[in-house]
Amino acid sequence: MDYLAKSITKNGHFRAYVADASNVVKQMTEMHKMSPDVIVAFGRTLIATALVGSSLLKEDDQMHISINGRGPIGQIVTETNSKSELRGYVTNPKAIAKTNTNGEADISNLVGLNGTLRVTKVHPGLDPYTGEVKLVTGQIGDDFTYYLAQSEQIPSAVGVSVFVDSKGLVKSAGGFLLQTLPGANDTELDLLEQHLRKMPNISSMLAEGLSANQILAQLFANLKVDILETIPLKTADELPKKWYADAIGTLPKKEIQAMIDEDHGAEIVSRFTEKKYNFSKEELKKILALKMDKKLGEE
Repeated sequence: MDYLAKSITKNGHFRAYVADASNVVKQMTEMHKMSPDVIVAFGRTLIATALVGSSLLKEDDQMHISINGRGPIGQIVTETNSKSELRGYVTNPKAIAKTNTNGEADISNLVGLNGTLRVTKVHPGLDPYTGEVKLVTGQIGDDFTYYLAQSEQIPSAVGVSVFVDSKGLVKSAGGFLLQTLPGANDTELDLLEQHLRKMPNISSMLAEGLSANQILAQLFANLKVDILETIPLKTADELPKKWYADAIGTLPKKEIQAMIDEDHGAEIVSRFTEKKYNFSKEELKKILALKMDKKLGEE
């Protein structure tokens, strides 16, 4: 079962989140029929979304992520909530990355660097808060690290990795988020930074069967850690048809009328799940009538 473990070092100087999202990444990337290169970029984004969301969201909050570096992959969109329920898609799931000098897929080129990482937090009853930063590497983990430092003023380190086998299948996917708390000194920070550079990536540790406790022990080397909570990571439920009906209701009257007169109905395909929703002429007429009633009520 996929999970996200929240922890703190016994000295209270560091907070850490560790995630195993292997099944969720596998499920979503297979559903969208993503290329192996896109699987890596999207999977990293989905994992980072879960980690950052878990650190920032409370109660009924939601978080929307948009990465658009104007690379071949197009836009990467992910969402999560305070229950760590995830969804997402990319605009070009079949994109292929160029290879770098080491003969490996160049994820930075695939994502692109001529754009931004945008994070929108939504809390019921309040105006959404959006933070935006320029992409720094296109490797995803570094970009989320930069976002947390610039927009949230939280010194952090985000590491995310996805292991895809020779058949293009997800074997493991996970990540970590480390945050510095008041009391941490420069010596501790330097030692931790040096240690992180030597560490294997999370996906390889997960592939070896390491538990959250064992991964945290490797992350912090000599520092002891207490796990505070472990929660399941899962795919968000499909949005109900009414949600899409309400979305149609926000369109201009002329557009809805054209669907009725010219198309004799409408079909909406969920970008998150590829599921199709069909609306008959009669359903569209009801949506239009409701829209007009609301407009009259506001007048």
